[in-house]
Amino acid sequence: MDETAGLVANRFASHLRRVRLRHLEVLLAVAQHGSLSATARAIGASQPAVSQWIAEVESAIGVPLFVRGRQLRPTPHLPTVLRHARRMVADSQQMALELQAISDGLGDRVRVGTMLAASAGLLPKALLRLRAGGEPLRVSVVEDIAQGLWERFERRELDLIVGRLDERAHAPHVASEPLYDDPHCIVAGPTHPLLGTRPTWKRAAAHPWILPPTGTRLRTAIDATFVDQGLPPPTPWVESVSPTLNQWLMRETDCLGVLSGGAARRYAGQKLLRVLNLRLKYDVGPIGMAWDAREPGPALQRLLQALRESV
Repeated sequence: MDETAGLVANRFASHLRRVRLRHLEVLLAVAQHGSLSATARAIGASQPAVSQWIAEVESAIGVPLFVRGRQLRPTPHLPTVLRHARRMVADSQQMALELQAISDGLGDRVRVGTMLAASAGLLPKALLRLRAGGEPLRVSVVEDIAQGLWERFERRELDLIVGRLDERAHAPHVASEPLYDDPHCIVAGPTHPLLGTRPTWKRAAAHPWILPPTGTRLRTAIDATFVDQGLPPPTPWVESVSPTLNQWLMRETDCLGVLSGGAARRYAGQKLLRVLNLRLKYDVGPIGMAWDAREPGPALQRLLQALRESV
């Protein structure tokens, strides 16, 4: 960092020391509700009071965040400030919850986001291992596709993601650890006409498909596999990542779907689905875990170790 840049950074750091948590909470409320009047109603304050809070946060930060007029218009500084404000407010709320839990003797809590690839085996094994150890640990779990989990993670709503790792797991503020590979499988209902035959991608393309949404990494890998076979990507009959819905539809029709290897083997063992002898040429990352690069708390450290030992 050159001398000029250092002086600018020091100036902003000096301003930021004047920012209070209440400033950030009001700022987030204004961004959510879109106007001073709507924000005032939402937080139970007067409109002049909200306007004064915004003026104070702009003065504290040292840059304008809105252009005043009949409507508030954001300046280029606002998105960056909002991104950090969400994290800071979420961190303060999480600290309050953890302190209260300790005071109540409930133990630490870890907020986990998981994908089907991990919730079908790895994560429950780790939770059972922790329970057998007898140490108090509260875990809240959200299951979603990768995009939804990473959005929650960036808002500081999750402490840990367990599932497929992609380039987002290698960001500077993220610590990550791959645990094992888990190639996807093509699956069908237990009476599908392709079973007992030698399936080909051309024959599979003639059946309806349940596919993940367009733009997801898995959908891109599926489409690329078909193109590599000289075939157009299938038009999905249904776009869905719901395990319950997808299983039901595959059992009742001749549609095909794609599951992680672990989930596919689990459902095959329960005789709910069957795995076809087709393999994607392209796939999407190993199963692993990702968390904030800052030092993890004791509860998160215990869960990370339990996950390592459950592979």
